[in-house]
Amino acid sequence: MADSLFCGPAYPSANGNATTVDIRTEECLVDGLNLIPHAGYLPLVLLALVLWRWKKGKVTEQQRGWVLFPGHYVRWTVTLILLFITLCEVGEGVLSDSYSPGHHIHLYLPWIVSLLATLLAGVYYYQVEMSNKPRLLLPLCLYYVMSAGFKAARLAHLYSRDVSSTRLRMSLTWTSAVLYALHIIIEGYAMFKLKYLSANPVQLKPHSDLNIDNMRYVFPYVTLPSRATFWWASWILRVGYKEPLEMSHLGKIPKLMRAKPSYGVFKATYDNAKEKAAAKNKKLSLWGVYIKSFSGAFFISGILKLMVDVLTFSSPLILNGVVTWATVNLQGETEQPAAVYKGPYLVTAGEFFGNGFILITMLLIINVLRFQLEYLSVYMTFQQGIQLKTALQTMIYNKVLKLSSWVLSSDKVTAGQVMNHAGMDATMLMYMMTMIHNAWSMPIQLIAGCILLYFQLGVSAVVGAILIVIMSPVNYKIARKSEELTKTKMAASDTRMKRINETIQAIKLLKLYAWEQMFSDKVIDARDKEVTEMYKRAGWEILTSFITQATPVAATLISFGTYEFFNNQPLTPASAFTALSLFNIMAFPLTIFPILIRTVINAAVATKRLKPFFESAEVEELGNLSRPDIHADDDDDEGQNGTTDGTIVSVPDVKVLTFADKKLHEDKNSVELNQLVKGISQTNMAEDVAIEIRDGNFSWELESDSAALNDINLSVQKGKLTVVVGQVGSGKSSLCSAILGEMRTLSGQVLWGKEHNSVAYGAQKAWLLNATLRDNVTFGQPFDNTRYQKVISACCLQPDIDILPGGDMTEIGEKGINLSGGQKQRISLARALYSKSDIVILDDPLSALDAHVGGDVFEHGIMGHLINEEKRTVILVTHKLQYLEESQYIVAIENGRILAQGTMDDLRQSNPDLCDSWREIIAKGIRETQERTRNRTLSGSSFTGSTSGGEGEEEASAEAERAALMRQISRQNSHMSSIRSRSSSNVKKDGKEDDEEDEDELDEEKAAEGKLVGAEERSVGSVKLQHYLTYAAACGSVIVIFVLLAQFSKQGLQVGIDFWLSAWASASTVAQGLNNTAVNQTLGNATQAPTTVDVNYYIIGYTGLSLSAIAVTAFASVITILSMIKGAKNLHEAMVRNIVLAPMRFFDTTPTGRVLNRMAEDTATIDLRLPFMMEHLMRVILLVCSALIVNAVVTPYFLIGAVPIVVFYFIVQKYYRATAREIQRLDNINKSPVFAHFSETLGGLTTVRAYRVEKRFSTSIMDKLDRSNTPFYYTAATSCWIGARLGYMGGFIVFLAGLSAMLAAMLGSLSAAMVGLSITYALNIQAYLLWVVRGYAEVEMMMNSVERVDQYSSTPTEPYHKDGNVIPDDNWPSKGEVSFEGVSVRYDKTLDPVLTDVSATFEAGEKVGICGRTGSGKSSLTLAIFRMIDNFKGKITIDGIDISRVPLTTLRSRLSIIPQDPVLFSGSVRYNLDPFDKCSDEELWEALEIAQLKTVVSELPNKLDEAVSDGGENFSVGQRQLFCLARAFVRKCRILIMDEATASIDMETDSTLQNVIKTAFQDRTVLTIAHRIATILNSDRILVLDQGKVVENDSPKKLLKLPNGLFASLVKANK
Repeated sequence: MADSLFCGPAYPSANGNATTVDIRTEECLVDGLNLIPHAGYLPLVLLALVLWRWKKGKVTEQQRGWVLFPGHYVRWTVTLILLFITLCEVGEGVLSDSYSPGHHIHLYLPWIVSLLATLLAGVYYYQVEMSNKPRLLLPLCLYYVMSAGFKAARLAHLYSRDVSSTRLRMSLTWTSAVLYALHIIIEGYAMFKLKYLSANPVQLKPHSDLNIDNMRYVFPYVTLPSRATFWWASWILRVGYKEPLEMSHLGKIPKLMRAKPSYGVFKATYDNAKEKAAAKNKKLSLWGVYIKSFSGAFFISGILKLMVDVLTFSSPLILNGVVTWATVNLQGETEQPAAVYKGPYLVTAGEFFGNGFILITMLLIINVLRFQLEYLSVYMTFQQGIQLKTALQTMIYNKVLKLSSWVLSSDKVTAGQVMNHAGMDATMLMYMMTMIHNAWSMPIQLIAGCILLYFQLGVSAVVGAILIVIMSPVNYKIARKSEELTKTKMAASDTRMKRINETIQAIKLLKLYAWEQMFSDKVIDARDKEVTEMYKRAGWEILTSFITQATPVAATLISFGTYEFFNNQPLTPASAFTALSLFNIMAFPLTIFPILIRTVINAAVATKRLKPFFESAEVEELGNLSRPDIHADDDDDEGQNGTTDGTIVSVPDVKVLTFADKKLHEDKNSVELNQLVKGISQTNMAEDVAIEIRDGNFSWELESDSAALNDINLSVQKGKLTVVVGQVGSGKSSLCSAILGEMRTLSGQVLWGKEHNSVAYGAQKAWLLNATLRDNVTFGQPFDNTRYQKVISACCLQPDIDILPGGDMTEIGEKGINLSGGQKQRISLARALYSKSDIVILDDPLSALDAHVGGDVFEHGIMGHLINEEKRTVILVTHKLQYLEESQYIVAIENGRILAQGTMDDLRQSNPDLCDSWREIIAKGIRETQERTRNRTLSGSSFTGSTSGGEGEEEASAEAERAALMRQISRQNSHMSSIRSRSSSNVKKDGKEDDEEDEDELDEEKAAEGKLVGAEERSVGSVKLQHYLTYAAACGSVIVIFVLLAQFSKQGLQVGIDFWLSAWASASTVAQGLNNTAVNQTLGNATQAPTTVDVNYYIIGYTGLSLSAIAVTAFASVITILSMIKGAKNLHEAMVRNIVLAPMRFFDTTPTGRVLNRMAEDTATIDLRLPFMMEHLMRVILLVCSALIVNAVVTPYFLIGAVPIVVFYFIVQKYYRATAREIQRLDNINKSPVFAHFSETLGGLTTVRAYRVEKRFSTSIMDKLDRSNTPFYYTAATSCWIGARLGYMGGFIVFLAGLSAMLAAMLGSLSAAMVGLSITYALNIQAYLLWVVRGYAEVEMMMNSVERVDQYSSTPTEPYHKDGNVIPDDNWPSKGEVSFEGVSVRYDKTLDPVLTDVSATFEAGEKVGICGRTGSGKSSLTLAIFRMIDNFKGKITIDGIDISRVPLTTLRSRLSIIPQDPVLFSGSVRYNLDPFDKCSDEELWEALEIAQLKTVVSELPNKLDEAVSDGGENFSVGQRQLFCLARAFVRKCRILIMDEATASIDMETDSTLQNVIKTAFQDRTVLTIAHRIATILNSDRILVLDQGKVVENDSPKKLLKLPNGLFASLVKANK
């Protein structure tokens, strides 16, 4: 019974009798033997897997790593092929059995069990690998040996029966036998490599990355199935669905995918290509560098892409077979083969692959495999694109570190261009790399499509295909035109970003001058030019879009319309729908072609922009020394792959270059630099000389021979203080720059000592990091608490630190925005003191300090700490000549030449006139020093609680600073975490670990309390409908409705075209069938007339529908693209208009990079990517809906299987989008620190290079890029995860559609044409439903940019449009009387007051001097007049009008202020003085004369039209302050406020200015804040502030008579 059940009945012979028992029994026996290894292995492996699962549940500690055994990839490839062959064996057995009566289970049951066993063998192998127990491979080896043996027995049986090789069973048996043999070979190889049968097997170790706790991005190390299915990424989707993702969830990325190795590969390739190009006298091609850098992974992904294309074209061929099979079955022409063979019937390959059900199953397998390979290829190219972008951004940053100062100060390279290079250009090249394979794949697809179409439709297909091919060069020509417009668009974008950057950097000045509107207009003007170029470009994009969508319609119209003319036969369903499917495939290159061209054009433009940037002039070497090697490798990654010999290490999909023997020696105290072989000798340098300049002539311009410094001969003595003095613009700062190698050496030499040559530098404009105060002081050096406290004390910073919310762990805002000028300078000076450098160069650090603090800093910091204690070499630039007596060497500069140099005694003898001019100021300095010394002697200590003399003043100063800082910095931000961690001490001493851990915890708490810059705003959950409506409103609500109607109409016409084609093909088939039937039938003596089809009817209808679709397509393309450009324009304008009106507190707590990121990256997304994706999403949603409707109409049974799958689609896409949008948000907010670091470095480039910490800053940008790229990598992974899964489900939809349509056709309820239509649309569903989910997710991610832009468009602004405003007369204020009545102000509602109950009146025309110690509230008083801070109590009146009721713009435009930090804009001198162009040249020259700048400007080549570079870098800081003075004079306001306006000006020029001001502004009210008491001593009134309160207010004479008065003590200290 069992025998008959398994073997089945006997096979009939030719004479009708049963065949001999021997044949059936032998065949059944062989098949039964083949069942044994699989049936025996199946329960064993199931038991093993259950035990594994049980054991895993018992283990509490999670395994951290795993290994891949030798032959891993080959094994899995063979296993997958074996699964397919086994499935074919099942099908062959079932199909062969169908030709014989009865059921012969033995033909297919063993292979069903084999299929399950092979699948579980793969699972078993996976578990063995994960457990790293290779000895468990032995059962698997035995299974494969037995399976191969029994396969050989079956093969022998087939040969004994003389089975022909044309029979499929022979081929399948041979193939499976070979595959089992390969498995045995692989097992033998693994056994040989691992020696797992020996006593000492080889123990493989997991990759070091897998031992890292937060290493969760494990793609390079997972198994092949996990790679192919992206199963390894499933965990992130589970977490993301449960809760909003944070960066802590993502963990780290593998070392081999980080910025450092990517940059290493790219830089090495670039340098190699550059050398080869130079040797051949050719130009360097960056394109070659892009490809060569990551060639290995691109080659593999290219092979996968080729396989995908082959599988893509197999679908139409299978469709042809299915429709042909359906047609034959419907016409009743199927004939079973006669049982005339000896034994069972064996199907041929043609019969097997001609069966409709086999073909539908093959279609399922091919579609699943195609999507699997496609997304693996896409992911690999995307990964390499990210690495290329990272390498480029790192290279751009490292180039910035080397850029010549002249290049940066000129318009050759601007901050905006650098931002665009790092942001837009690198991103464009990344996208180009992700589409690189389409460049060669598209021609292959077009050629293959044309060939297959010819075989389907003949010559008519060639005509249609030629149209498609012709459109490609047309698109190319259009793209070339678009490229030209792209260049101008990018140039306009550069200009816009430059103006935005300039606006944000100078926002405080713009608000004080009421210029926000003017500068936002300038940004909008630049944007309008950019949008104009976008509209021009859109015209060509519309034409491209129209061609892309209309060409397939026109091609099918031509091909089907001419088919019967050329072929003289009716159109059949098989030919029609195979051709339609091929046309759909060929339409894909046309769809991709515009995107590819646009991407390549953008990449070409980016490359053309990057090439000259990379070739820009670099800063000179440090005289006779080389600069640090940025590319020198660290030890941190050593041994990560066990190689340190400079070889290329290959791991899955990543190639990394490691460098050897290029390490720069750095120790704690100095940087030893290599001597350059330039013929420069150092033997003549005296041993006591640290730096020597010989016959030096230096220029700021690379292309000019005019020197800024002439005939410089200078020797800087070791361990001595060298003071450099001179008037504004004389060349003092240039001398420092020449020493630091920042200028171009025209002639002469700068020589450094071979040893002890490390440098610390304090720039004239203090440069601080957006980090903690401690980090700013230590500047990357190990933290030494004793040394640190000593430096803090010497720089008088302890009072500031004591009252900071987080102490010295308080975060300093970007560019030190939450500190005063003096505090910034002291931190900058503390950085120089803390460093253990041998040489300290200080460029006027004392200018922003008052007399007391400046004197203490000089005495304790410079003289005490640097000179007396540490014997360091100091070069000090200063205007405070009272310190000359304490210097050991003096250098006086005038007009770029050294006027005099030597000790003070030398100068008295050689240049007595010069010394006489200094005598008065020097005498003041001596008296001040004596006064401080006497006070300290009386008090016994310089830092006790005494209140007598100078000591009490210092204590009062400290209290004032405490109060000021306490009022400035919020205590409400304690919940935020610090963005930087401090450097820790190198070695912990025994017995103190616990104490130091407690200190670390305390530091973290302090850092949290001192957090200033909050985390960037981030929404969670779905993008709200409000933001979609915002975008729609920006595009135009009515236009959006027209867009939707046009898209609906276009798709409706397309469905109508396909149904018309189906009816046409069905009519031809029916007519042909009737005619064939009637050939041999007669009715009496007459034959039946042949049935004809009215072809013209169908052609006219098809033509009408096609032309209508083409016309609607054109309309839809025009209205869609233009409306979205309008939307981008409106969103950007709203953001710019609003953001400049935000209060200063917003800019104080928001990094510039964060604002620039939204202006650049988010705007670029809305400009370039969102319109395309939005239009694409609308199109594919309509395509999917139409496909589902068509299939439901054709065969309602389709819905039975389709509805659950569609529901599952919905669940999966929701599951995916929850993670995808949060990852995109993390990606957006992590770009900001990268841009902020770029901006920060550009601002302090000279300081970075002077300290020689380029390598550390380069490492820092790479760390930030790694953090920024982490979400990006996950974006690619999750995108491919959803793509693969939707591909599986799409394959099942195609399978269901084909199966239901064929069954319906077999039942006679459906025509063959409808079967073709159903499968064709099902194939569309598979592609388009995937595009819907991905497109929706992409749009949602991009809508996040709309959301972020909209946030800045709705940021709260200052009360510009307050109700109840009083509009004063045009000549207000006519007098200039200012009155404070019990005024209390604060910087924010969450902060303490900075001024309390201030009451004072300044009469019209009065000259008022405002003084007080650092942090007493002087600048806050002036800001209150401008309503820049919150006046929550009392009122301020000007000429009797309450300023709180005057419109802000009116108020600020009627006042004039010269701020402490000078700001100049890029443009001309004229523009900087009079941006509204309201003044005549005479008035401008008069203002320049008053500001002592007439001589300087008149000597410029273009005079008033001379260009001013970014930030006024082509003028000295002192000259910039004078220009700001001239700008204030031009405004001619009745009230002028000078806030430390002359701090960077020498005392002689300052004295002259004060006299001129007194004369020129005789009838105007002038409020002057100054640390130099001499500046305000001649004022009509003195207002003295202390801790935010008015303590003295009277004329100078009366205040000087108060013996214990604060003003009297300040004057006394300056005498």
